[in-house]
Amino acid sequence: MFAMDSWDAYKIYLGLKLHFSKEGYDFKKYLGKTRAKKENFLKRNDRFFFHKIGRKYGEETVDYFVANLIQNPKGWVGEFNEQVFMDWKKTQQSISYVFRTDMETLIRTESIDSSNFDSLFYCKHGQHPLLLKRFLSGEIHLETMVILNRIFDYVSQFDKDIKETFVWPDKRKLIIKYDSFVQIDVQKCKSYLKNML
Repeated sequence: MFAMDSWDAYKIYLGLKLHFSKEGYDFKKYLGKTRAKKENFLKRNDRFFFHKIGRKYGEETVDYFVANLIQNPKGWVGEFNEQVFMDWKKTQQSISYVFRTDMETLIRTESIDSSNFDSLFYCKHGQHPLLLKRFLSGEIHLETMVILNRIFDYVSQFDKDIKETFVWPDKRKLIIKYDSFVQIDVQKCKSYLKNML
């Protein structure tokens, strides 16, 4: 593994922080480029954190920041930690299994079958639908939310149906922004769902 210098690690952090917090910025589209200036970076008191992260994670620096930023999008680099990254890596290594397990849990606990599968996405009187409630309670993973949106494009429907403007907009942004970092065969996921139902 190669070590990355602190300036490069900082640029990645800044690009990803913009990606997860700013509507018009896409880290992958702009290749992580920002308007950061090295002379400003050299004045920062937290340069040491970027040096440490760049040295320790090298080519995994992007993944380290993504893992921590999806947990805490407004996070300061000094609050990021190894355990969050290790847990995220485990999820990525078994993402198909995570999706299947989340869906089995949803289907079993909510008595879902092919006749009432849509009830997961139904917003009654502008309230949060069942799927979002289960996500907010930590019962299903962010990755599952991303995969289901790729299959069903539910986010645009939730935008119309959910009336509250405090929780959903932040979760919506996270689901949309995280999408480009989730690597999975969507056709396989569709097959799992078909078989489960």
